[in-house]
Amino acid sequence: MRTLMLLTNSFILSIIVLTNLSYGQVQGKVWARIEDNKVLPVSLNNQLTSSNIELNALIASLNITKFEQVVPSSKNKELLKVYEITCNCNEAALMEGVSKLNAFVSQVVAGPNYAPLYTPDDYNVEFANDYALDLINAQGAWNTTHGDSAIAIAISDQNFNVAHEELVGKVVHYNSNNTTTSTHGTAVSILAAGNTDNQVGKSAIGFNSSLALYEMNFNEVLAASYAGYDVINISWTSGCFYNQIMQDIINEAYGNGSFIIAAAGNGSTCGGADQLVYPASLDHVFSVTSIGATDNHQKIIGDPLSTHQHNAAVDLSAPGYNVAISAAPGWYLTSSGTSFAAPQVSGTVALMLSVNPCLSNLDIENILKNSSQNIDAINPNYVGKIGTGRLDAAAAVAMALQFSDPLELHGSSVFNCSDLLTEIGINPTGGQTPYHIQWSNNFIGSTQDSITNGDFQVIVTDAHGCIRDTTFSIAVSLATQISAATQNISCNGMNDGSIDVTVLQGTPNYIYAWDNGSSTQDITDLSAGNYRLTFTDGNGCVTYKSYLISEPAALNLVSNVTNSNGNNTGSINLNVTGGTPLYSYLWNTGATTQQINQLNAGIYSVSITDQNGCVLNSNFDVIEDNLFNGIQENTNSSFKVFPNPSNGGNTIHIENDGANEIRILDFQGKIIAQQEINSNNTTFVAPNSGVYFIQFFSNEVLKEAIKFVVL
Repeated sequence: MRTLMLLTNSFILSIIVLTNLSYGQVQGKVWARIEDNKVLPVSLNNQLTSSNIELNALIASLNITKFEQVVPSSKNKELLKVYEITCNCNEAALMEGVSKLNAFVSQVVAGPNYAPLYTPDDYNVEFANDYALDLINAQGAWNTTHGDSAIAIAISDQNFNVAHEELVGKVVHYNSNNTTTSTHGTAVSILAAGNTDNQVGKSAIGFNSSLALYEMNFNEVLAASYAGYDVINISWTSGCFYNQIMQDIINEAYGNGSFIIAAAGNGSTCGGADQLVYPASLDHVFSVTSIGATDNHQKIIGDPLSTHQHNAAVDLSAPGYNVAISAAPGWYLTSSGTSFAAPQVSGTVALMLSVNPCLSNLDIENILKNSSQNIDAINPNYVGKIGTGRLDAAAAVAMALQFSDPLELHGSSVFNCSDLLTEIGINPTGGQTPYHIQWSNNFIGSTQDSITNGDFQVIVTDAHGCIRDTTFSIAVSLATQISAATQNISCNGMNDGSIDVTVLQGTPNYIYAWDNGSSTQDITDLSAGNYRLTFTDGNGCVTYKSYLISEPAALNLVSNVTNSNGNNTGSINLNVTGGTPLYSYLWNTGATTQQINQLNAGIYSVSITDQNGCVLNSNFDVIEDNLFNGIQENTNSSFKVFPNPSNGGNTIHIENDGANEIRILDFQGKIIAQQEINSNNTTFVAPNSGVYFIQFFSNEVLKEAIKFVVL
């Protein structure tokens, strides 16, 4: 496999070189996505064996020694398919051979070559000052906060000496099975948050922040993220080329809410200071390069070959040349490397979160960049390649303290009208996703349904520990019940109907929408018809009702008039239909009966009133029968009607002798028309078919009566 190189001094370097020579052959490794886990080899008698013949042949020909899941900590099913394949062979040959297994293998890329990023320098156990802390204005930051031990910086590195005087009491996670060299990881972790204000060693920008110490690989980065650590420091390189699998891993950690800071590279890394180095150059990784005591990007001013990495992927600069470090207990020295620039940014981020845990990853990035000191004028040859400027911890902490991008809770409740239960939900915005949502009834999640009534508190904690809470008060809701009293039309053709609605139970506020455009609870002045109500209660539940307003039939009168023969023998008998029985009668004679008898000839009027007070008025003529006897045979009469009979629709002509009024009566004696006449010859339009009588009056004195027929 590729050698993990710790470049601290020539003594350690010589040991590693000797160890590498002892292998006797080259090791290669690749990453590949195995689409069918049934072909994965198992170890039998220390020999890998697969059920696939083609893969078995490749194992034997290339001396493949290991298939190992790359990121078992992932929760992404596609990343869980990625395996690191190791062989005692040339890496190019391994990649070519694995790529040919395309029936069940995809996305074959070179495996990472993990190596800590810093350059060795002269060693000195004493240094006159800690220029790095002065340059980033650490004391100004500490005037605002000393950090919070509840906030831990995850350091992914080779190994760590947890017994170091600067680390005792600071470590909240460490894998004691890690046996690799500890100097690099120890120095990086102490720079980020070693013991401070303890009269021993040196101060660290992270001050009271805690440390979670993880091994140096991508799976450990994911493990730290899923353990809930907000800040992850990567002071190592995995290689010089982009691959999507590494990006997917970083995306997953970033999506968990972790802010990832990485060393940009030490100039010679990947063959030149302007080359991209990974993982620092991946998306969602905050890349940090080095500057010196005077904000100089060239370690040796005037020597462009003395710089650390500079490229478009760099986000910020921090002290990385001749930085005061401690690599082992009692061993304090200065050394160079972007490995030492990155943890100063990590420690600053921990301070920022201690004063404002509601910062999102994007907020953190923007604050670091916007609060930095512009150093382009000092480094004109590197504008756009060393980030937005040099880290200013005091300014970053001050900006974080004042920064407002609050975690806000947006609640909702939806009542289910069918089962009378409520769904309540919370939609957080701001802060850093993902959110942890805990309800007072122990439910976990953004939405819960089937709620009846009560108070429900919800506590939302974002990925950086920002906390907000609110309470839902859900009242008992009853099924909507409404009734209505209708008042029908009293008399045919009127509009005095009404509908009086009563809500028996429901949830205010109520909305009434009638199909006649009314929005009141009750409606009045209605004509006959069907009226539809759309009723909505305070929960938004809709009830539909329909009410019929009816009207009685029109009052109708059929009469039977018996004329008089001159001896008070006339009578009028009424048959009333329609309206609303019972009926009352009032005649102009004072009678109150349905039939009146013993009548002389004359005009009789009646007012008929039904149960609702509807009135029908009518007039009747009682005629002396002898007026009609032998009329048509009286050829000498001075009054004439012709044509008689008439065919209907004709004009009726009359001749009269001194009459000034005519009255036309139907066969029952009811006057259907009357008009004044001013001449001896007059016309009128024939009525409908039937038998009629025409009376001639002179000054209200009946002169003659003639019967005529309309066919």
